[in-house]
Parts: sequence; C-alpha cells; structure tokens
Amino acid sequence: MSKTTEKDRAKDDEDLDEDESTDEGNDDGEEEEAKAAAVRGRGHAHDDDDDDADDDGADPEDPYWWAPHAVLSALVLIGLLGFFGMFNTTPLARLAAPVAPEPDDHAHPAAASPAPAPTPRPAQSAQPPREMFGAKHLLVMYQGSRRAPGTITRTKEEAKARATEAMTKAKADPSKFADIVKEYSDEPGADRRGGDLGKFPKGAMVPEFQAGLEKIKVGDVSDLVETPFGFHVILRTQ
Repeated sequence: MSKTTEKDRAKDDEDLDEDESTDEGNDDGEEEEAKAAAVRGRGHAHDDDDDDADDDGADPEDPYWWAPHAVLSALVLIGLLGFFGMFNTTPLARLAAPVAPEPDDHAHPAAASPAPAPTPRPAQSAQPPREMFGAKHLLVMYQGSRRAPGTITRTKEEAKARATEAMTKAKADPSKFADIVKEYSDEPGADRRGGDLGKFPKGAMVPEFQAGLEKIKVGDVSDLVETPFGFHVILRTQ
C-alpha cells in the first residue's frame, strides 16, 4: 500500500514538473511573441513617419495653375482679331483713330470751289505837300473879344479905329513893322518877337486870318482882318 502511494506521489511530482516546464515554455513563447510584435509595431510606425515626412516635403498643388495659360490664350485671340480688323467698327477704335468724314459736294458746293483771289487795292496817290505860309501880324483887342485880358476896356469901334491907324503906318513903311507891333499890338509877347508867327501850313490859322493872308503877296501889308480875337494887320513873309 505504501509503495503504491510513493509511486503515485512520484508520478504527481513529475507531472507537476512537466506542467511547470510547460508553463515556463509558454511564458517564454509569449514574451518572445510580444517582443516580435513590438518590433513589428515600431517598424510600421517608422514607415508611417517616413510616409508622413514624404507627404509633408512635397509641394502643394497651385489651384490657379490655369491662369497664365488663359491670359496668354486671350492675348493671342485679341491679336488675331485685331489683325483681321475686327475692332475697326467699335466706338473705342473710333475714338483712338478718328476717320475724317468724306466730303459732300452736294451739301457744301461753295467749299469745293477755290476761294477767289483778293482784289488788289488801288495804290493811293501820294498827297501833295501842304502849302506853307509865313507872316507877321499885330492884333488890337476889345472888351469881349476872345482871350482878351481884363485890362482891355476899349470897345470894338475903338479897337477898329486903333487897328486902322496901325495899318496906315505899316503900309507906308513895311520895314518898320516890328516897331509898329510894339506900339499897337495887344497880343502877349508880340513886342519881343516883333509879331512874327514863323512858318505854318495852310489851314493852321483861323479861316478869316488864312483868307486875308492869301489875298496879299509876299512883302505886302493886308487891310484890316477881323477874327474872334480882334482886328489884325498882316505882313506876309512867305
């Protein structure tokens, strides 16, 4: 009985050792399998990182890649249309290059005919030089005559009588005309220049004086000549 029990115990120990060995073998196999899985996981992770790196390093695609081609195509099309004259009838082309309107002979007949040549004006004849005169004179004023100073108080009749007296003396001796001027003339400054008026053109004096001067010759003494200034006695010198 005791022998059987020892055998059974020995067999149970062996079975226990085998189970422990089996358990240890199983544990070692599980550890190795776990290590292999970890290695494979790191490999896949490395590959994924490389793929991500490759994806990050690639240039992103330009969404407007077609724009330069479209612009170039449009320019080529515009050039072809302009070459064949497609823009000549547009308002913009007319503003840039206006075309002169065609002449309308029916609407403007006068514009087509040449302008008449201007008629030359007849040459104006040269005016003859004005006639020149020279004279000396004396003047007897009266109250109310033109430019008579306030010191003149004689009447017109008295002035005429005085001028007649001076004329008689001048006609008797024209060479003494300067002295007669100093004695009878009322003209301011006449005594200093002897009544000399110098040379003057025809029409420079009042009409009455000019008419009396033209009635006498050079060197002669005139009759009394009445003007708005008074009574004159004239000696013609030219």
